[in-house]
Amino acid sequence: MATIKDVAREAGVSIATVSRVINKSPKAGKASIKSVQTAMKNLSYRPNASARALVSKSTNTIAVLVSDVSDPFFGSLIKSVDQVAREHNKHLLIGNGYHDADAERESIELLINSGSKSLIIHSKALADDELIAFAKEAPGLVLINRYIPEISERCIAFDNFKGAYMATEFLINNGHKHIAYINSNHNIDDASDRKAGYLKALQDHQLAHPPSYSLEVELSDEGGRLGMIELLSKGVLYYRSGGL
Repeated sequence: MATIKDVAREAGVSIATVSRVINKSPKAGKASIKSVQTAMKNLSYRPNASARALVSKSTNTIAVLVSDVSDPFFGSLIKSVDQVAREHNKHLLIGNGYHDADAERESIELLINSGSKSLIIHSKALADDELIAFAKEAPGLVLINRYIPEISERCIAFDNFKGAYMATEFLINNGHKHIAYINSNHNIDDASDRKAGYLKALQDHQLAHPPSYSLEVELSDEGGRLGMIELLSKGVLYYRSGGL
């Protein structure tokens, strides 16, 4: 396997010049760039990403932590992040947290240790204090679907309570009085906040909420399908809350 020394020898330049070309330094001249690139091609030399990161102090990557990359919601999210990243010549590193504190912590530490300066984090299991500490360690870290007052400027979050309230009230205003609810069985604030918004809308409009009108299901297509079947078998309408 060719080394940077081999490239320097083939191109007839110093190792420092090869390094400048690899790291796209403005100090590299056109002639040097051409000779080094030709030598790299002839020798099938591929720069070591870790070594480049040590020199540039950046891996040119954006790290993303989601709950489960197989979830359609997160698949769409990652695709959108990737589109923006590519426009800026960045690449993605992706981790899965699975709503588990240990998995989230391990993934965030790995992504930070990889040298990524920018991190988009979806964390539901870690405590606020841990995420605040990670944010201090990585200035380019932002949280999605999570609000922590101490680092509010780093948070992009939904008002799940209000969203569920508005959806339920929309049905009420359109004449529906028997409104059921399919909720996520994950112990996360999305689920509790949305159900609270749904219940508050029913309360504000003096509508009953029999226990049989609420279901908690696995957050998957199959879970939603089974929940639908159970509710439809009861002959009630429903409001479905997707979880994150």
